[in-house]
Amino acid sequence: MKSPVQKIGIVGANRYSVPLVQWVLLKGYPVVWLERDFESLETHLADFRNGIESSLQSGKMTHLMKDAVLDLLSGTTQFADLVGCNLVMEMTPDDLEEKRDVARQLESVLSADAWIGVSLETLTVSQLASYLRSPDRLFGVRPIGLPPRTLEGLEILSGLKTDREAVQAASDFARMLELFPAVSREGPGGVVNRLLARGFAEALDQSGGDFLFLSRLDTELHRRGWETLPGATMEKIGERNVQRLLAFFHRFYGKAFPGGKESDARLHSGFLDRKGMGSQSIRNVSDLADQWILSLTNECVQIVSEGVSSWETVDNLSRLTFGLRWEKGGLLEWGGDRGWSVVLTGVWALSAQTEGRIWPSALLQLKGISERSAPEEPPFSARRGGD
Repeated sequence: MKSPVQKIGIVGANRYSVPLVQWVLLKGYPVVWLERDFESLETHLADFRNGIESSLQSGKMTHLMKDAVLDLLSGTTQFADLVGCNLVMEMTPDDLEEKRDVARQLESVLSADAWIGVSLETLTVSQLASYLRSPDRLFGVRPIGLPPRTLEGLEILSGLKTDREAVQAASDFARMLELFPAVSREGPGGVVNRLLARGFAEALDQSGGDFLFLSRLDTELHRRGWETLPGATMEKIGERNVQRLLAFFHRFYGKAFPGGKESDARLHSGFLDRKGMGSQSIRNVSDLADQWILSLTNECVQIVSEGVSSWETVDNLSRLTFGLRWEKGGLLEWGGDRGWSVVLTGVWALSAQTEGRIWPSALLQLKGISERSAPEEPPFSARRGGD
């Protein structure tokens, strides 16, 4: 199968774009890396070259491979240098005015048959597309994996006016990069960000913002095979970005995602006092980890029931997002293994504890009801066999 993409542009030199640049280059595709801030561009280019040199010295790369990779990369501060790219991925911070400006400039320099992918956290594809003359060429994109070690997938989000050919071109290119093409409808927020936001929301609700508790929850989840952990991930992306992500989903889903002043205060107090506030009574952390995983499993089923993405894609995305080591399955496969009637029972109990904030999805209720006549399942546990 021939890739529809011959030359790729990547806008933004930052920690989000670096793994994607590396991955695309190592697969043999030329990259034009644009960053309007010259010093930032030079810094990231130097870091990239140093990384290539380290790979050479360690024997992971030959001189021939090193030269070939470096020849494929060009850095620029000028949008005009993206002419000739038939796919551009924009990876700048989530600021509407900046992204609007970048998208318009891309539209002005790229050919009519070039596609534009944008990385979005608290914005939607349709929101940004409304500023373009050709909104059909725009789609959302998010690399998935555990950088810098590896990438495993590419989430591709279509807006209300995104052309099917744009989604198909991005999907084909993902396959050529040996990445899983995870296609989803706008939603809003797609799948990955929604699962992360759910994980943050429930961890904060359980802990009251106590980072001592969050570290214990992280330890328990890591023991069970999770690599993307709520406390450590919130610490990494920072208080402001967590607040913005939760506020985004709170705007669409109301109390199901905690938001507003009370939620912000809880998060802020935790960031201020890294040792823990001392107000959280630490219950059995294993039970709370079970509840945390239950809420994420229910969210996965909810995403499918809303038609945001397919069962298989959501299952794969849950595995890739959290680095699950449960053979090769994600949360939906795990839920099926445990029995949906058991999962439903657990979510109903969790719903009561949260006064209805967590509510079983309609699809989960149907699956649970269909299993009522099945043999009795063992008590709920988030552990797989062998734990």
